[in-house]
Amino acid sequence: MPEIEIRVPQLGEGLQEARILRFLKQPGEPVARDEPLFEMETDKAVMEIESPAAGVVARWEAQPDDVLPIGTVIGAILAEAPESGAARAPVQDVARSRNERPPAAGDGAAPPAPPPPPAQAPSEAALRAGSIPPRTRAHARELGVGEAELARLAASLGRRVLPEDVDRLAAGRGRPPERGEAAPVEGAPRLAGQAADHEDMPLPPRQRTLAYRLQQGTREVIPATMEVRVEWAGIESVRDTLKSRARPDSEPPSQFLLFAWCVAQSVRAHPAFRSTLLGEGMVRRHAHLNMGIAVARPGDELLMALVPRADALSFPEFVASAQDAIRRARAGEDQASESMQLSLTNMAGTGVRLGIPVVAAPAVGTLFIGEPFPEAHPLPGGGVGFRRMACMVLTFDHRMANGVGAAAFLGDIRRRVAEIHHDPAVSAWPGA
Repeated sequence: MPEIEIRVPQLGEGLQEARILRFLKQPGEPVARDEPLFEMETDKAVMEIESPAAGVVARWEAQPDDVLPIGTVIGAILAEAPESGAARAPVQDVARSRNERPPAAGDGAAPPAPPPPPAQAPSEAALRAGSIPPRTRAHARELGVGEAELARLAASLGRRVLPEDVDRLAAGRGRPPERGEAAPVEGAPRLAGQAADHEDMPLPPRQRTLAYRLQQGTREVIPATMEVRVEWAGIESVRDTLKSRARPDSEPPSQFLLFAWCVAQSVRAHPAFRSTLLGEGMVRRHAHLNMGIAVARPGDELLMALVPRADALSFPEFVASAQDAIRRARAGEDQASESMQLSLTNMAGTGVRLGIPVVAAPAVGTLFIGEPFPEAHPLPGGGVGFRRMACMVLTFDHRMANGVGAAAFLGDIRRRVAEIHHDPAVSAWPGA
């Protein structure tokens, strides 16, 4: 049975890499032509990739969550032999050449096929596509590593080649690095003959997933950031009141969830912040906000909780939905989805007052709230007083919203936060 390579396909102009989500067929399982074979994610969409031939899955050479360049070989299929004799002949000849003595001259058989031509050196185009930075190529020339050998190294790594990779190859210290092996730290000193004082390790799978999403934002989003300060005393007062009145079987909303409620209510009047970008010239305005909440886990792991239709929920429904989503994220369930239009990140309790969040496409923005702090302000009758404040920072995609609209959105949130003790929906929370 001939073996057919399975590669990461090029499905759109400008795509450079894709993330493997899951394999729909396992080694040894039969597969029909055009039957879904694996699922992958690009910066445009999630899609199922169909089998190029009927046969049996021979192997997979990648893992779920791997982010790979377009064209990378990720597995192979043992294809069914074609039915026509002409098409079968090469397969039969190959099988005979491995198991039988070649026919002697003069025995009436055709002379053996000539050996295949020697492998050609990779073309310059292949070298350019091999993720070899100019600095690495110059360093390779200094060590006497040729272009062809450098290209083979790039193909074996499956990632950008660093000078440290060339050092290991040229010095002959052990094997060349294998595909998928972690890259050495770029710019680290290269001390020949000395023991390494560092450890190279691959990113955890979930961190690779997060990095892939953030790289999408870096490539696509045109970010703009603005910051305002919000009065926090009302949030703290309402939280203390609800906590003191809470029934033993109820969990009162945290200060952060009270803030998130104000955000959800403000989105109603600002449809740009419940939107996603479909393409260069098309925006989708969603009827309701699917709110993302960043959740930290042990080991500096970051997952997302999802509150669907956050702006359409009553206050009790919003609190219950958010608390449940956060619990599931803390238990290890990543709810990140392309349906999230706006995400919130909370740094209260860390001592961090101010930060600049990043946007993961296709979302419109990410909203940061920092550690509350006392701020001095002049009193009407003279003197200085202190009030509790917090920094609120919005990073948004300038392709979908502009500065005045973003400022108006932040202004509405600030007003709702300052006046939350007058919100009848919050005051009537049934857990109290």
